[in-house]
Parts: sequence; C-alpha cells; structure tokens
Amino acid sequence: MHDSHSQVISADTLSGLLGEPAVKIFDVRGTWTTPARALPEDYAAGHIPGAVFLDWTEHFLQQGVAPGLAAVSDEAGAAKAFQTLGINEGDLVVLYDNYSHMFAGRLWWAMRYWGFDRVRVLDGGWNHWQAQGLPVSTEPAEPAPGSFQPKRHDDLIVSLDDFIAAKDESCVIDGRGVKSFAGNPESPRTGHIPGSLNVPFSAVLDADSGLFLQSEGLSRALDERAPQWRETPVITTCGSGYAATVILLALSQLDRPARLFDGSFAIWKQDPDRPVSQSAEA
Repeated sequence: MHDSHSQVISADTLSGLLGEPAVKIFDVRGTWTTPARALPEDYAAGHIPGAVFLDWTEHFLQQGVAPGLAAVSDEAGAAKAFQTLGINEGDLVVLYDNYSHMFAGRLWWAMRYWGFDRVRVLDGGWNHWQAQGLPVSTEPAEPAPGSFQPKRHDDLIVSLDDFIAAKDESCVIDGRGVKSFAGNPESPRTGHIPGSLNVPFSAVLDADSGLFLQSEGLSRALDERAPQWRETPVITTCGSGYAATVILLALSQLDRPARLFDGSFAIWKQDPDRPVSQSAEA
C-alpha cells in the first residue's frame, strides 16, 4: 500500500467508495496518437460505475490552440471546468485513464494547480480495474453544477522564462520514452532540452500490472537515471506536459515536491535559437 500522503488511490480502496456522493470519479481516457483526442466511445462501452467522462482536450486546457502547444487553462477556464464537472469543496476526486496515467496525471496536476487538493489518480488505471474484475457500467453519469472556486498555486508550475532562469540549478527530468528523448538525427528540432535527464514514465511503472512501483522501486528508478533528484530542486518536462506528470506522481509518493515545466519540449523547441540535444538510444 502507498502511504497516506500518496496521490494515487488503489482500485480496492476506490471500489469501496462507489456511490459515495462526495466521491467524484472521472474517466479521462484519451490518446496522443494522431490526432490527439479524448475517447468518449471507450467510456460509452464501459466505465467505472458513477464515473463522469472528462474530455482532456476541453477542460483545464487552453482552448483554440493545438493540444501539444496548449497551456493549462486560465482562472476563468478552471472555474468553468469545476462548475461543469460538478466539483465542490470537500469532494474527493478520482481520475483514471488507460494511458499510463498521463491524462489522469495531467488533470491531477491541473486541478491542484488551481487549488483543488483532494484529487487522486487511480493506480493502474482502467486496465488494472478491469483486470481485478471490479464493477463496470455503461450508464452515463451527468454531474450537477459544481461550486469550487479556483485559486492558483504558482509553486507547482514553471513558465518558460522561469525555466530558463532555473534549469541550470535544477534537476530537470524528462518523462518521455527513450526514443522521443533521444531524437531523430534527420529531424534537427527533435531530442531534448540540453542538461535534462531521461526518466521514462515506464520506468516508474510495473510493466505487467501498470501499477506504480513501490517506494523502493521508485527511488531506485530515479537514482539510476537522475540521482540529483534527492538534493536538487526538481523540474519535470516531456513533450507537452503529460508524461512529466507521471514522474510528478512518482515523486509525490516519495514526498518529494517538484514543479512542471508546462510548455515542455514543444514550447522550448519553438525558438530556433534555443539549443536541443540528441543522444544515442539506450
């Protein structure tokens, strides 16, 4: 079991909370494969009983911009999302996906950034829930309007300017897979931010179950790839601010605070004067 500070919730624990009025469950299944999109059809085919479908491209995300370049929503966007999704002060929010916790992690981070702390990610997501033979429903759930008022927590985010100022004194962890981090020599603006260290999101998850590793395994994965994580301020990054949140979730289980460079590599590489590094694949 993860400790009480943990930002993940087990399938067993959640199954005991089904039907509780103040427990709000959100299905945030989606994909980054082109085009990046939410998967309401997967929700319709079966979901955790009582879960509401949350389209990750619509809520807590800047609108009118391609998802890969969109920042976290502004205060008005966050207020509208909390209202639309039916989230109130004192609720326990649980998020799940089937994409290695990336969408759930992104929404977990965004809700916390906008001041809502009682939010957890379902460990192992939808796939683990199903593997455990837990209840599944096809009944859609429509929330009543929520009243939570957002309040920005700037200690969770790093802007581009802040990142440029802080990166050399920080442990910058890139949560993308090895190939994306390494880059393609034939595409000069691929690769990673110079000085960043690669802890692929898969390194903090059990390959068979999809669950987060226990604390010792998480510490080992970080020690092997980014040993500075213990003493140096940590900033996580990735392609667009999604895989990085899986690393934030892992760090939270070790009680290690860290901040997200929201723009990540997608924003970093926009300026041709900013250098990128490439590396041989591990």
